Amino acid sequence: MTEPAKPEPGAPAAPPPARTPARLARAALRWLVLATVTGCAAGLAAAIFVGLLRLLTHGLLGGLAGFEPATTVAEGGVHGWSGFERPWALPLVTCGGALLASLIVARTAPETAGHGTDAAIDAAHTDPNGMRGRVPAIKTITAGLTLGSGGSGGTEGPIAQIGGALGSILSRRAGLTGTQARTLVMTGLGAGVGAIFQAPLAGALLAAELLFLRGFGWRALPPALPASFVAFGVFGIFLGYGPMFGDVSPAAGFASRDVAAFAVLGVLCGVLGRCYAYALHGVGALTERFTRPPDGARRRAVPGWLPPAAGGLAVGLLGLAVPAVLGPGYGVIQRELDGGALLGMSLWLVLLLPLLKIAATSLSIGTGGSGGVFGPGLVIGAATGAAVWRVAESLGVSTGGPAPFVIVGMAVCLGAIVHAPVGCAVLVLESTRTPELALPIVLAMSLAYLVVGDHTLYCSQRERDEPGAEDVLAALRARARRSRDAVPSAGPPLAAPVPAPEPAGPADPPPPDDGGTCRPERERTRK
Repeated sequence: MTEPAKPEPGAPAAPPPARTPARLARAALRWLVLATVTGCAAGLAAAIFVGLLRLLTHGLLGGLAGFEPATTVAEGGVHGWSGFERPWALPLVTCGGALLASLIVARTAPETAGHGTDAAIDAAHTDPNGMRGRVPAIKTITAGLTLGSGGSGGTEGPIAQIGGALGSILSRRAGLTGTQARTLVMTGLGAGVGAIFQAPLAGALLAAELLFLRGFGWRALPPALPASFVAFGVFGIFLGYGPMFGDVSPAAGFASRDVAAFAVLGVLCGVLGRCYAYALHGVGALTERFTRPPDGARRRAVPGWLPPAAGGLAVGLLGLAVPAVLGPGYGVIQRELDGGALLGMSLWLVLLLPLLKIAATSLSIGTGGSGGVFGPGLVIGAATGAAVWRVAESLGVSTGGPAPFVIVGMAVCLGAIVHAPVGCAVLVLESTRTPELALPIVLAMSLAYLVVGDHTLYCSQRERDEPGAEDVLAALRARARRSRDAVPSAGPPLAAPVPAPEPAGPADPPPPDDGGTCRPERERTRK
């Protein structure tokens, strides 16, 4: 048996194997299996996290402080927040939960501190194969402690990092390259978010949008779609199906005279989105300054557990005056969708709630607490919409209830500041079953984008570095031209001219898959 001939040194490399239908079918089947497994794992993880969070909320806030937060339709019933049976215990509970969570994070997995979505995006860009296997369990426990004790944060951040870590673990097992692993990390992120918000289509879109400041990460969309729907199905087996806030469509009507109010709402959402980013990043920078050891010193100026504990104490004291800032706050959105409940709130509370939620979230998560910043963005936007409606109603220029303003505010405030307008809009419309509000969302989102500019909640987002729709179409046109020019013509073949040798130049950079990473260095983005 003769050995295959080896290529001579300096000979051109062999062309890659042709993409035959059989190879494409095998690749598609492989990705379908990976997406299904990732979706099952993310859906189950989301159900475990939500179940643990409800248990800890009832035990810590309800059992120790005698306080029950407001709930949503998806939680089995709608009721507002209760009073405090033991108000003196609330600051101790919020402080103790944040302290315990920060100690667990410091001793086991420091990468689970703060809001998990940014950590997952950063891992997808820098080391998608490298997220540790302990991350899902540690993030579930620490986020449950922080939010269950009353810390102001969202459930999206934890499940985004959990789902992304599950995708990273599976990518290592499957031997994926860097770019492929990045796709699977974002697939897990989107599947977890789609499950926990019971909005599978939005989860897939967010997997493609959150990776970059501009444009879509198109590679993540095909596997994210089946993964997100599978995760939604698995999550619903344990915690039920249906929109998170119920069917709000009957109360979501609006008139043409509301266009001016929606325009004002868009500008306000852009301003508050920037305030949210400034406050969160400002508190984070201040915390890092005090907890990072000075040059040449062996010890930190302040122990790493102290800022989260102090932030938890401050949020507990603020919660005594304004209980609506405690916890994720999705039940507060549910109350604001009801005109009667909103009119029953103090006018000053309605007007100040967006700023108070920004302050509480910055104190809970900006200091290093484990939670999300995506969910509070929804609460801030909903509270902004409620404030606009309340003012319009008092002036006699409102034509209906607050639901349209609350829903538009949710989508616009969050979508603009995280640079994911399509995914956030679809998430809110799926969560409320109000597709008729798409037009005012587009109007308000356009104005909010002008105000927000390049600022973002997620510092790990980067400029688009993979082909977008225009690039794909241009490549297809170029391929068609090459195929047309390669058609042989009648007559004897002509000898091809010998190309002149190209001058020597610097070698091409290695492809982004080398070493299992996508980017060796981190780009700077505006905060």
